[in-house]
Amino acid sequence: MRRVELTGQADAVMEALPDDVHEEVLAIIDSVTDAPGADRTDPTEAFGTASWVTCRARYDVVEVLDVGWAG
Repeated sequence: MRRVELTGQADAVMEALPDDVHEEVLAIIDSVTDAPGADRTDPTEAFGTASWVTCRARYDVVEVLDVGWAG
């Protein structure tokens, strides 16, 4: 399991999300970190049905750079 660090406004956005979207964002983060070759220095964007995440996974840390949702 990797530690998740929310940077910038990602923390405030996560707190403001409705519960169902919050769960979707967490699932997106999990899918990015579980993907083969997840350790990378370049940010990765991943999308759900109502949200998206920009993050960077390195070693045991996932740095969440941006979170957004269409709502």
